[in-house]
Amino acid sequence: MCPLRAEYLWAAPILLAGIFLGSTAQAQNALCPTSFPGQTGISFQGSSCTNNITGAYSNAALASQSLGELSESSTGEATKTTMASIAERRTAEAQACPAGYTRVNGTCTPIPSASRFAPEAADATAMAMPDELLSFAPPLTRAAAKRPVVEPPHWAVWAQTYGDYERLSGQSPGLGEFSVLALNVTSTAWTGGVLGGADYTFRNVAFGGDGLLLGVLTGYESSHISLSASSISSDPTSPNGFSTEKAQLSGPALGAYASYFNGGFSTDLAFKVEFYDLNLSYTDLLGFQSNPAFGVPPTSVPFSGGGTTQLNNYTTSGNLNYRVPTGMTTWVEPTAGFEYAVSDYASGADQFGLASGTLLRLQGGGRFGFEGVWNGVRVTTVATGLVYDDVQVTGGVLASSPNPLILPDEGKLRGEGILALNFYHGSGVTSFVQADIQGGQGLFGAGGKLGVRAAW
Repeated sequence: MCPLRAEYLWAAPILLAGIFLGSTAQAQNALCPTSFPGQTGISFQGSSCTNNITGAYSNAALASQSLGELSESSTGEATKTTMASIAERRTAEAQACPAGYTRVNGTCTPIPSASRFAPEAADATAMAMPDELLSFAPPLTRAAAKRPVVEPPHWAVWAQTYGDYERLSGQSPGLGEFSVLALNVTSTAWTGGVLGGADYTFRNVAFGGDGLLLGVLTGYESSHISLSASSISSDPTSPNGFSTEKAQLSGPALGAYASYFNGGFSTDLAFKVEFYDLNLSYTDLLGFQSNPAFGVPPTSVPFSGGGTTQLNNYTTSGNLNYRVPTGMTTWVEPTAGFEYAVSDYASGADQFGLASGTLLRLQGGGRFGFEGVWNGVRVTTVATGLVYDDVQVTGGVLASSPNPLILPDEGKLRGEGILALNFYHGSGVTSFVQADIQGGQGLFGAGGKLGVRAAW
């Protein structure tokens, strides 16, 4: 009897994996053909399509695992858009004044009338006086200056559209019996949607001049993700493999938020649920390993498949900010925040190697703002620099899939730059345009957003 060569031992761990995985392996059989000429009984086991006589590394499974990593953070762009919109709403309310008043040096003051003898004119002058000079003013002027500005609660609505692009890439050696393989994954994602909300603002809640916004939001979001995966072999008995996969995430979103401001301090908190439909399609060129003992030569087998499932994302996010004036028209604002997302897949997602998971992101940085006027319209230019880290990522893929995580976000410190122009058109109407860029290890992303908000 001929001795069994070492390279054939790859079948042993796969056989054991098949015994222990049981129904999970069968559930993921959508990633593998059931047969090819001369071979039958093929199913997904671990990371391969095998009948324990020959086997091929599943690049479709590798791509799906990377999709699991991406889907855990797919809500990120929508969350950033949501938090930016809440911040702009809060800023608009913090800078708003009641009818008949205007903001002078950060304070709502009565709009002067045409007559220099009118009480409103005296009020405007007095409101800008330092306290040590105000004591020498006439009694009527002192009373007007100290009169509190009453700003009643009111409703506001806002809406916007947005779009972003992101590219990820990564490499890794294979594990175990697939250590002869060099694995590569590249993904591109286009994300966009519409988002809107309505909120009610309360003033003078705990301190004079502070404010609290309570609101609800809704929207529709869509992400188109393309992944390519390859397994390049250094062993001639195991052919190379290639896979392309396309995924479409789309669905409505609902949520609620609260925002508080008092002087330079502000904080925002939001909860949002996204109800995604996930559509997958893939093409895989499987490189089945030779097994001379059974007369199996190296064989490349094309296979295509696809399917649908559902994904619900539950996201809680918050920010703390403190704005410091640096001049009459400039300011800086340190900021820190978090995002916690729970991804919940429906039954049937396991056939693509996907599983429910969580993500915790921490971020910090600062904003620099400049107030100006363009063509008669007040404009606020804001440049933002942030660093962020997904400090904890769990799930996203089945624990029984021994693929290396090629596109993990966990523990990778990354940066983001944002430039935004906010236009204040009066009568409660604002619009904005924004460009952003982000990068880090294996990551490049760029995008843009635009929108309009109306308040009454």
